[in-house]
Amino acid sequence: MAIDFSCDLHMHSTYSDGGGTIEDMAKSAIEKGLTTIAITDHMPLPFKPWYSVDMDKIQAYRNEIDRVRTLYGHKLTILTGLEIEYMPEISDWIESIVDLGWDFLIASVHGLLIDNSQYLINENEEEFNKTLNIVFNGDIRAFCRQYYHFIQQAASTGVCNSIGHLDVIKKYNQSNRYFDEKSPWYREIVEETLDVIKAHHLKMEINTAGFIHPIGQAYPSTWIIKSAIKRGIPIVMGSDSHAPETLGQYFEQARDLVCALKKNLIPPL
Repeated sequence: MAIDFSCDLHMHSTYSDGGGTIEDMAKSAIEKGLTTIAITDHMPLPFKPWYSVDMDKIQAYRNEIDRVRTLYGHKLTILTGLEIEYMPEISDWIESIVDLGWDFLIASVHGLLIDNSQYLINENEEEFNKTLNIVFNGDIRAFCRQYYHFIQQAASTGVCNSIGHLDVIKKYNQSNRYFDEKSPWYREIVEETLDVIKAHHLKMEINTAGFIHPIGQAYPSTWIIKSAIKRGIPIVMGSDSHAPETLGQYFEQARDLVCALKKNLIPPL
């Protein structure tokens, strides 16, 4: 199944936590030779964190994408999207956002909502450890299982087209400092999650922002990409850019990785 490396379907503008306007992102995409982008700012949230689109600005956000599409649509396909922040406690809120109608929706898990407090997974390592120790009493297996359970729930609800940075829980796991990806318990829950993604006919993102994170590699790991390809899960590319200059970042490395994987599959693709 071919992956289109001229499409970047994960990016953030100044409407959420990005550093470039929507028009800046479109201009950069054209300069870089991309053919399709999805503007996927962080969805509005009821507790209004600093990094998400303000609900009062959601229509302005949609209007601005429409305006930029009018200007550059002859050179670039621009999809109106959001990154859904999946938390089961706000499922009705999420549904109300989804019902507005979108071209492309990513579902991701960035944190847990407990007693109206958000415990983050990938903001920084201090927050990761806070979540691990306060919520899970230092039990990394329980943390990972809960994380992937929420990914499975997100995939099952029909709120998205694609799953974002599937294994972002490994962000600070360089040198296996928290867990070993080869452990049977970890592989089992990941494979189970891929089965859910496949069953609900969703796409999976290769998110290249991981190359500049502490882990220093794409999300998800190579073995997970291989398992997804074997299952026939459609794969899309996302740079998770927060600035125009990083659109399409590390796509060549991802292309090389995927080509090597496909050559080694039996039967080869």
